[in-house]
Amino acid sequence: MAGKKVYAVARGRATGIFTTWAECERHVKGFEGARYKSFTDVREALAWLSGGWKISKAHRSSSLPPWGRCPEGAERVTAYRDSQPALPSQSPSRAPAPPRGEPWETRGHAANAPVDFTIYTDGSCLKNPGGPGGWAIVAKDEATGAVTEQNGGDPMTTNNRMELTAAIMALRLAPTGTRVALYTDSQYLKNGITKWIAGWKRRGWRKADGQPVLNQPLWMELDELYTSHAVTFHWVKGHAGNPLNERCDVLAKRAAMEAR
Repeated sequence: MAGKKVYAVARGRATGIFTTWAECERHVKGFEGARYKSFTDVREALAWLSGGWKISKAHRSSSLPPWGRCPEGAERVTAYRDSQPALPSQSPSRAPAPPRGEPWETRGHAANAPVDFTIYTDGSCLKNPGGPGGWAIVAKDEATGAVTEQNGGDPMTTNNRMELTAAIMALRLAPTGTRVALYTDSQYLKNGITKWIAGWKRRGWRKADGQPVLNQPLWMELDELYTSHAVTFHWVKGHAGNPLNERCDVLAKRAAMEAR
């Protein structure tokens, strides 16, 4: 995708890919040690920003088991790095599958209990709402150490829809019944699934003010996946230097740009 200039910020008040100089300047002007660069090819910008990630294509979706398939048009890659950013340490062996039913947080298990998968998710929308958007996940299988990335885009969407889609894809990736630590920078996603959804369902998918819940089909699918896994949701601050959150941001923005 060559032609229109983009700006990659590796060190600044926020990091990632920006489509205007004014937006980029806000994050680097006056920031000590700021590191940024302009490109006319978004792929070159992403390669520079990724800082040495080596990407190898995974098998086509049709050859993957159901829990590992990507939606049509999505990209599935396996990533590795000579000095790969550390994911939170978890159990090296597969934990026994928990019973289905109540959300994991209500079953008396600590938030830092051993898990089978550690997954970072993110969503992006270049013009919110109604513009092109993208979602991304970076997932680590704690039993094998394998790290898998997925991303995909939509030419007309919202940021919240992309955050929800990322979480759905994360839980589709993990086999039913496995224990998942899911990291997101979206309070909408985390609070929606852990706090608000029970009330929405009691009221027939309406909010406390009587208005319909937005993105109901996505919330319904996420709720089904949530109750069929043992999930702990963790909120992380976006653009704060967390390497896996930053990687998700890069992948989501790339998918959004490619969806234009």
